[in-house]
Amino acid sequence: MKEKCATGLANFIIAGTEKAGTTSVFTYLSAHPSVCGSIVKETDFFRNSYSGDREKDIASYAKYFGDSAHQAKVVMEASPGYLGSGVEVARRIHTMIPDVKLLFILRNPIDRIYSSFNFHVGNLHLSKGLSFEEYIDKCIAYDSGQKTPVELGIDEWYLKVISFGRYADYLMYYYQQFPKEQIKVMFFEDMNRDIVSFMYELCQFLDISPDYFDDYNYKKINATYESRIKWLHKAAISFNVKSERFLRQRPKLKQLLVNLYKRINEAREGYEKISDDSRFRLKQYYLPSIGALQVLVGIKNTPWDL
Repeated sequence: MKEKCATGLANFIIAGTEKAGTTSVFTYLSAHPSVCGSIVKETDFFRNSYSGDREKDIASYAKYFGDSAHQAKVVMEASPGYLGSGVEVARRIHTMIPDVKLLFILRNPIDRIYSSFNFHVGNLHLSKGLSFEEYIDKCIAYDSGQKTPVELGIDEWYLKVISFGRYADYLMYYYQQFPKEQIKVMFFEDMNRDIVSFMYELCQFLDISPDYFDDYNYKKINATYESRIKWLHKAAISFNVKSERFLRQRPKLKQLLVNLYKRINEAREGYEKISDDSRFRLKQYYLPSIGALQVLVGIKNTPWDL
């Protein structure tokens, strides 16, 4: 008989990072018979709803999982923003669920911020008239303390995105709070290269059978694409947010609706290649942090070459 989660709260969190396949991995694992995924993928509970009142917080957090959580071995949520908010969130998670296992999927930080920029432009969080070069200028001006978000005209969260790629700066808060055995760091590039091996390794970490995925049909989830009709895309984003609880429990229906919508309003999937100048500039920004990441995680190399 499989072991069950006694608390009904998450005992596994995909805690980072943005645009590194967290939605895909959450979707794949949610289909596993030993896993109960949260009713919305990104609860962001420990960023936005945590109060410090233990009884209140437990009751509020439990609502994201429902009664079926008590029957599952792994109870899971995925909030990639937890990594960048590690200074506060790591302590909050440890206070409430100290035995939780944590997964951080990291990606080449240059590719990640470029993907993030295009994603947020596509989702209308950033102006379509803003070039990537201008965006980097603004991020660095904020990161260096030269200008405020008000002066730059961009919400602070999107200006912080550049610093979130200095992974060790944020991961260290989790290593300070949790034993290394509870933390798993994996790489987006390894997932793209060999998804079968990636999921097998993850199942071992979670102590669940990987056999379920032997014949699994892996599909990319949450790919960035450009829309043709902006008002329709804005309406679709609003619908997706409001209906996530319903559609998250019905993945086939959600995929059907996504495919239909993309046939109607997708201009193209993906985006233009990053310029050599931007890549070089970001390489200088991120290169010093790579060594710190290798030391912290205990690896000799990352799968990317900046």
